[in-house]
Amino acid sequence: MLLATDVALDKLAARGISADEAQQLLRNAHAVVSNPRAGSERGARRLLIARTDGGRALTLVIESTVDPTTWLIVTGWNSTAVERNLLTRR
Repeated sequence: MLLATDVALDKLAARGISADEAQQLLRNAHAVVSNPRAGSERGARRLLIARTDGGRALTLVIESTVDPTTWLIVTGWNSTAVERNLLTRR
């Protein structure tokens, strides 16, 4: 399950990503990888890369919660070519 705060929803909206699109990612073929960004707490944040029902490739930064089946959306963007390659390899 993905949860999003109002701040996260505003960040997604600024990049033209709807809450519905973000929710579609876990239902579709996806890849979850370690967040390569320095400074992120080890294991706490990951990248969720997937396509929406309409075929749009998106990357979300997600953060673990106390419930291992629930993740918090931090931000997101249109997937880069490298991120899309990670998705096709899975």
